Amino acid sequence: MRPRCASTLAVLLCLGFASSAGATPEGGATPPDTPSGRRVRALLKAFEAGSSEAIRTFIAANFSDAALKEAPLDQRTERLSGIAGQIGPLEFQKILEAREDRTVFLARAKKSGDWLEVGVQLDPTPPGGIRGLRFEQTDGPGASRETRKASDPEVAAAADLRLRELAESGAFSGVVLIAKDGTPFFHKAYGLADRAFGIANRTDTKFNLGSINKTFTLTAIAQLAEKGRLSLSDTIRRHLPDYPNPAADKITISQLLSMSSGLGDFFGEKFDATPKSRIRTLQDYLGLFASDPLLFEPGTSRRYSNAGYIVLGLIIEKVTGKSYFDYVRQNVYAPAGMTSSDSFMQDAVVPNRAVGYTSEDAHGKPLPEARVNVYELPARGSSAGGGYSTAEDLLRFDRAMRSGKLLSPAWTAWYYSDPGAPPPSTPPAKLHGGKGIAGGTAGVNCVLEMDLDTGYTVAVMSNLDPPAAETVGKTLRQWLGLD
Repeated sequence: MRPRCASTLAVLLCLGFASSAGATPEGGATPPDTPSGRRVRALLKAFEAGSSEAIRTFIAANFSDAALKEAPLDQRTERLSGIAGQIGPLEFQKILEAREDRTVFLARAKKSGDWLEVGVQLDPTPPGGIRGLRFEQTDGPGASRETRKASDPEVAAAADLRLRELAESGAFSGVVLIAKDGTPFFHKAYGLADRAFGIANRTDTKFNLGSINKTFTLTAIAQLAEKGRLSLSDTIRRHLPDYPNPAADKITISQLLSMSSGLGDFFGEKFDATPKSRIRTLQDYLGLFASDPLLFEPGTSRRYSNAGYIVLGLIIEKVTGKSYFDYVRQNVYAPAGMTSSDSFMQDAVVPNRAVGYTSEDAHGKPLPEARVNVYELPARGSSAGGGYSTAEDLLRFDRAMRSGKLLSPAWTAWYYSDPGAPPPSTPPAKLHGGKGIAGGTAGVNCVLEMDLDTGYTVAVMSNLDPPAAETVGKTLRQWLGLD
C-alpha cells in the first residue's frame, strides 16, 4: 500500500519521517554518566561517525552476548548502518525514561530536523548490554508521554475512556484488542464502518491492513525456504527467468525481504495514471516499477520497498504454482484459524467490511470533507499490502506464530529477527523480543504489536487516515510498559 507511515518489520516504525518545525534542542545537553547513559553516548557517537566500521565497533562493545547470539554482529551492523544512513547524526535532548531494563531518550536528527524517541532495551543483569533499539518519530520537547498503568484492568478502563473521547472527536474509528498470553482482556469497537448507512463498527469488522500483509508474505517465504523449495540466497532470476530487468541477476530474496534490494515503490506517476480497476493480480503491478533503475546497489543500503514485496509474491506464485492469494489463504490463514481474512476485491460484496474514509487527496492536501477511499486503492491488494482481516484474526496469527503452527522453531526464531538474516542452526531455548508492524494509506491505518517477553498482543484497526491507529498504539504501548 502507499505508505504514509508504514513499518519496516520491526526495524523502524517509520523511515519516511514528516518534518517537524518549531522547538530547538537545549544547548549542551548530554546523556548522564551512568551505565545506561554511557550506552546512549556510544550510540550517539556511532551515528555521528555514520560509517559501518563505527557502527560495528559500537555494537561489538555495547550489545549483550544474548543479543549477538540471536542476531550476529554482521547482521546487526548491516541493519543499524542502514538506519544510521537514513537518520544521520542525532542531537541528544533529554532522557525520557530510565529503568533497569530500558532507557528512552529524545533526540533530533541533525540532517532532517525530525524529532525521535529512541528506546534502548537493556539486559537487566550486569554488565547491562543492549538487547535491542527502537526509533520512533515524536512531536519533540513538551510532547506528553503516558505513564505505565499499574494493571491490565487499569489499562482496559483507560483505553475505553480514551477511545470514546477520540471517537467522539472524530479522531478514531475502528477496533482495538489487547491480549495477555493469547487471551484478550480488552476488545471493543468504536465509530462507524459505513457512514452512508450509519453502520457501526463491530469487534469482528474486517479492516484493510495496509502493509501488515507483508508479514504474511514473510511467513510464506519462510515456509517455502524451510521446505527447501527456495533459498534466501536465490536471485530473482532463478525463480522469475522472464523478469524484465537485468537487476534480477543479482538481487536476492534476502535483500527483497530486508528492503536492501535497491527496488523502490510502485506508487508514482504510472500508478496514478493507471485505472485502479485494472490492478487485480500481482502481474498487474509489475509494469509499474520493473523497468525503473535501482535506487542503490543491492545490499549497500535500505529503503522501504513495496516493489520488493510484489516480487516476493511473484516468486511465491512461481514456486508453488498457485496464486499468491490462494497460497496465503491455505498455508497461513487456514492453519492459524484466520477465518475472516483474505485479499478481497474492492468491488466485491463483502459482509461486515469497513469503508475507508480519507481527509486528503492523492497529493496529501486536505479535503473540505472526508470521502470514501475507493479511488485511492487498487482493485485488489497484493503481497505488499491491502488485504483484510479482523483484530481477532491478527491475534490468532500471533498465537499461531508463537506456538509453532506456521514455522519450525528455527524459522520461527528467524521470523522475529531481521528478515535479511539466515535462520539459526540451533533455535534459542526461549524467544525474546517481538515484532511491531504498521500499515497505512488513505483511509487505512492498522497496528499489530507482538511482544514475546511480556506476552502482550495489541491490535489497532482503523478506517481513517494515519496516524489514527498508530497514535492509539503508541499510547497503549506506553500504558503496558512496552515503550
